[in-house]
Amino acid sequence: MKKTYYLIALLLLMLASACSQRSGNNTNASADETDSIAKAKHKALVDSARKLYGGLAYYYNNNIHDTLVMKVPSVLEYCRDNELWFDYYDTWMLLGEEYNFSGEANKAVQVAQEIHDDAIQRGNNYGLTVAEFIKALVYDNQLNREEATRSFERALASYPDDAEPFLKNSIYVYYANELKNMNDTLRMHKTLDEWLAYINRCRKDTTIGRRQFSNWLYYYHHSCYYYYLKKKELDKAAQHVDSVVKHIEINGWSKVTRNEVVGYRTKLAIERKDYAEALKLNNQQLPEAKELDINAYSDVLKQRAIIMSSTGRWQEAYNALDEHYELVDSINKEETRQQLNELNKRFELDELRAQQEREKMENERQRMYLMFIIGIIVVAAIITYILLRQRAARRLATVKAEQERIESELRIARDIQMSMVPSAFPNREGLDMYAWMSPAREVGGDLYGYVLNGDQLYFCLGDVSGKGVPASLFMAQVTRLFQTLAKQGMQPAEICTRINDALSGEDNENGMFVTFFLGVIDLKTGHLSFCNAGHNPPVIGGSPSHGDFLQMESNAPFGLWPGLQYVGEEIENITGRALLLYTDGLNEAENPQQQQFGEERLLSILRNTRFESSQQVVETLAAEVERHRKGAEPNDDLTIMCIRVTEPRV
Repeated sequence: MKKTYYLIALLLLMLASACSQRSGNNTNASADETDSIAKAKHKALVDSARKLYGGLAYYYNNNIHDTLVMKVPSVLEYCRDNELWFDYYDTWMLLGEEYNFSGEANKAVQVAQEIHDDAIQRGNNYGLTVAEFIKALVYDNQLNREEATRSFERALASYPDDAEPFLKNSIYVYYANELKNMNDTLRMHKTLDEWLAYINRCRKDTTIGRRQFSNWLYYYHHSCYYYYLKKKELDKAAQHVDSVVKHIEINGWSKVTRNEVVGYRTKLAIERKDYAEALKLNNQQLPEAKELDINAYSDVLKQRAIIMSSTGRWQEAYNALDEHYELVDSINKEETRQQLNELNKRFELDELRAQQEREKMENERQRMYLMFIIGIIVVAAIITYILLRQRAARRLATVKAEQERIESELRIARDIQMSMVPSAFPNREGLDMYAWMSPAREVGGDLYGYVLNGDQLYFCLGDVSGKGVPASLFMAQVTRLFQTLAKQGMQPAEICTRINDALSGEDNENGMFVTFFLGVIDLKTGHLSFCNAGHNPPVIGGSPSHGDFLQMESNAPFGLWPGLQYVGEEIENITGRALLLYTDGLNEAENPQQQQFGEERLLSILRNTRFESSQQVVETLAAEVERHRKGAEPNDDLTIMCIRVTEPRV
């Protein structure tokens, strides 16, 4: 994505090559060389340089790395021999950008240093600008924004007055973007004023077309929108959005630009608390963003969660957030795979290049030494092979030891987590209770528990967002809070409110949340008080249909929004009625064809299973889920709890 973004600078420079002739700038011709023959000769040299540069730009745009690197020296030599200094440094800059976006930051920095030394020797300010620009791109790629801004500032300061404005406007684009990401509103304001003044000065250059000015103004208004949005000056931000639209219409709309503009207006509507307009725009943006790319779609989902939560539509907000975080996880995994693939390609290409060099060297040797050299190469290859094998064996042993250590620690973590959920249940007349949990990984984010206070049975079941160690730590915190508050005899709604306050706010930096069901049963009367925090509805028996989902308030999951007051509910008497709680690892369990277990299947099994004990019900459902998976790996943690209160025997 970043290389695509930075191609803007390259396109601007190529457009500059097509629009102007750089007469008088690329040569050291004397003032007397004004006759038509000299001008024609100079124009021919410039046109040849443009064609050579255009070929390099083609390789750059199409990621033909090796050919670009191989051809740059000859183009540099041509420009140097003919004293075409602007084309000379533009060509060198292209090489630095290629190294940077190919993941070879060290080579990009080396190119920047060589350009800097060359420019100092020639006294050429444009070369100094190019060197600082490459350094800034490297810093930006490494997210070192402070150093990137310093290099962009030095590039602007050294930009010569007689140079064409295309690169300078590109530098302003990147510099403003860095300041936006750093929330540096003071420097941002100063930079926007300087940028606009420079664009207006460029209007005097008759070689620059209306379309090019429109491009520069598009990016200027784009930066102004973010600046005024940050300052909460929404009317000014909206004016700049209108200006962006104006300049897009000059150059033509695309799905990307249309999606950007709708996104700008959605943010403005949210800031104005006009959630009806924001939802309308979000609905318009959602299908198109889904077609564009996963990043755009993820951003739209996050906006949707803000809109839904602000209008009290908690379940829809939860659904949007859940899908957003799933996309973020998939993006991270995809980026990792791409980096590994690129690394493998690099290794293979480097090995091929090394082999070609060895073969070339062998062919150039004198015939009388051929066998001797071959012998040396063979011996060296054997030694290298043995050394590499030994090194690989040591690395393998180290990796294996580290893997065993991690597996041991995860086993310990699993044992600790399983010890936090009860494995024994109350042995009390009139109460039949059983629960079972199976994490999808070594550790997971599901939880359950109970506290028996006299005749009051507190019980809970929950599901933390995500999986693995972070989810297990969050689960431990929720379990501890439940046990502490339940022992104080609070009502379910009050317990839920306090747990949410403890988990929400600034301390929850990773945005984790947990769905939760909490209930308390009076074992003498069968009275049930409960509160649901965004969790799957339990199934309760005793109805004519022999099992139905419990109708209730959904509330919001814990951890998303502080200060919520949770609503509790109650059932007068559930004596003789089995109550089944579960996490979505049950109804969303998938077989190899990715077909889910489903809620209808769950109800059907319960309605056709004769109740013998809570343990029998839980084990039956666990076996049915395993049968449905048909050997597929579990896609989520699975927890099931069943409780039944009966009349004590007289």
